[in-house]
Parts: sequence; C-alpha cells; structure tokens
Amino acid sequence: MDLIGLKQKMEKKMILNNFEKNPAKPSKAFLNNFNVQVVNQNGRKIWTVNSKEHKTDVVILYLHGGAYMSNINKQHWDLIEQLVNKTKATIVVPDYPLVPEASCIEVYDFIESLYVRLTAEYPRKRMIFIGDSAGGSLAFGFVQQLRNENKKQPEQIILFSPWLDVTMNNPKIELIEQVDNMLSIKGLRNVGEKYAGDLDLKDYRVSPIYGDLNDLCELSIFSGTNDLLNADAQKCKQLLIDQQIYFNYFEYPKMFHDWVIFTHLKESVDVVEKVHSLLDNHE
Repeated sequence: MDLIGLKQKMEKKMILNNFEKNPAKPSKAFLNNFNVQVVNQNGRKIWTVNSKEHKTDVVILYLHGGAYMSNINKQHWDLIEQLVNKTKATIVVPDYPLVPEASCIEVYDFIESLYVRLTAEYPRKRMIFIGDSAGGSLAFGFVQQLRNENKKQPEQIILFSPWLDVTMNNPKIELIEQVDNMLSIKGLRNVGEKYAGDLDLKDYRVSPIYGDLNDLCELSIFSGTNDLLNADAQKCKQLLIDQQIYFNYFEYPKMFHDWVIFTHLKESVDVVEKVHSLLDNHE
C-alpha cells in the first residue's frame, strides 16, 4: 500500500471511532488557551470561542460535519483551534440536532433560531459561515433560505468537502468511489434519505446544489480529488461558471474527504491560511 493509501485508511479509522451522538468536549488545554462560553438552546450546547490575545470584527458560525448523524469530534476542535489562532475571530459552534431524532426541517429551525440570536448579539460584526462535509451543505442551504426570505446573509460562506447532493446520482461518483477509502454511495444515500424526512431529496435544503445559486453571498469551496463528494463540487463549480457567478474554488489532488479537520497535514495548514486570506481580503 502506498503512503497516501495508508494515511487515508488511518484517517478513516479515526473518523469511525469518533462517530458519536454526544459532542466531544473541548480539551483542558483548549479551555485554558481561549475564552469559551457555553449556552443552551433547546437542551443542546452552543460554544462561543474567543482568542484571549486579540479579537477581530469577524464572527464565524461553524457547522460541523458527520453526515448529519455524528456529532462534533476531537478533530473538529483541533480545526477550530487553528482557525481561532489564525483569524482571531469569534467562533460559534452549535451542537445541532442529528438524525434519526431530527430531520432537515428540525435542523434548519435550530440553526435559524441561533442565527437570529447571533445577528441581534453582533449587529455590527462581519458574519461568516464555515462548514465541513454535511455542515457545509447545511451552511449552503441555509444561506439560500435566507436569500429566499429576503433576510440578511452572512458576508461569506466557506465550505470544506461539502455534501451538496444526497441523491448521490452523479455518474462520476462511481469512479471516485474506487479511490475513496472513507465514504460509500450506498451509505450516504441511506443517511441522506433519513435526513430529508418528508422533503424531496432535491429540495435545496437537503441538496443545495439544486437550489438557485444567484444573489448569494461570496462562496468558497475546498475539495479533494479522492473524495466521493468531489464530483458534485466540480458540478457546482461548472454551474457557477455557466451562470457567471463569482466564487472561489480550491481543489487538492489526491486528498480524501474532510482532510481539513486533520490539522497535522500540510494541506490542512494551507486551507487555514487560505481562509485567513479570504477574510483579510474583505477588511
């Protein structure tokens, strides 16, 4: 087995071992290094993390991945640590409802209530949405809902390995499945149906690639070519090009799904640097 294949299998094992309903807690070192506040919303925790050294006018709503079934894990906290250190932003991390206890509608209701509170609490701050995997899809769909309801959008949405289409019907996915050691078409399709609940699988809240992509805030997508979900990231890229919509797209050769949360990788370090640049460009 080559080194890339070995690394992928190791990361896969780490992800599977962290497939939990309960959110991982920030480490003691994390709590010592940052100002961390915790509030409850509908019985679920929401963390707000600030740098002790310096604060900017940026507030990031971070929506974690986990296929809508798995909660915040250690790797998510590692990435959040790197983002706070690099950007000095305030980062809000919600423990949003998960499948099978909740479906898409309940998740959106939770995020909407949180967003209303955040916009009231930080009326003059620069709001940014960041999400990995399923969290990226949630961020993308929720921004479309805000646009549809003529409500204030964030300044930017930044998506890491987003799950853009739960139907998993893109024919290019089957080719990538041969090199993706983490995800499977069948498994994701099954979870996607549970997440959709009573909604159509092509409802933009479930699969945001089917929504109207016009008049949204600035979009940035990060994707790896050995990720099953890369096929739909590329499809989304082409849709944006065809519709002459400005966006940022960063593709990493041979990188696996959600590599960004493994912060020891040089590719993850590069993503954090790029996120910092994206935020700096709008100051």
